[in-house]
Amino acid sequence: MSAPVLRRTALLTLTTGLSRLRNSVTDQNRDLFRILLNATSAAEAALALQILNPDVPEKVLVTACNLREVLRSMPVSPFPMRVDEETLIKTAHLEKQTAVLGRTLPDGLELVVTTAGNLVLDVIVRDDESKHFWTPMPVVEDFVNPEIVDLLVESDYLLDESIELFTCMGLVFNPRFYMSVEDFTLEYASDALAGLEELF
Repeated sequence: MSAPVLRRTALLTLTTGLSRLRNSVTDQNRDLFRILLNATSAAEAALALQILNPDVPEKVLVTACNLREVLRSMPVSPFPMRVDEETLIKTAHLEKQTAVLGRTLPDGLELVVTTAGNLVLDVIVRDDESKHFWTPMPVVEDFVNPEIVDLLVESDYLLDESIELFTCMGLVFNPRFYMSVEDFTLEYASDALAGLEELF
């Protein structure tokens, strides 16, 4: 099986696994899942994983680890895209509204891109009256804004549509994928140990 086919299969598995993840997030463990999914610190993510491990099925944790890799692989705004605005509008099926490009998803979320030529200033997700910028400022503790993480877990469409959007921008999108919690733990063991020394 070729690398692109493996990536597509892994992404498909990830998006179908989101429903299991959604069902496992509770008021009690929501913050731990946010840390596992979104903390830039490998040590914090490893600690959250250890705390979640006894109470959450492994398949759910593997989905969470893989979603973390997807978030980690997404571009940080502002960033140049490899296509022009008109090409992006056509390939990503966006509509131009004044200074922004956007599309409404089937669940009512709106995915919006602000651009200046081929420079993407930011990606915004609109939810009813609220708007959430994809990239936190500064990018220090989280890969993406925490509100975006919640929406990605809760929505049946946002993850797929976001990946498609970044792909239509001509960006290289090649996250790692894991088959088990042990694979993830081994991958980040040295980073986690170094981070733990800094934490304590």
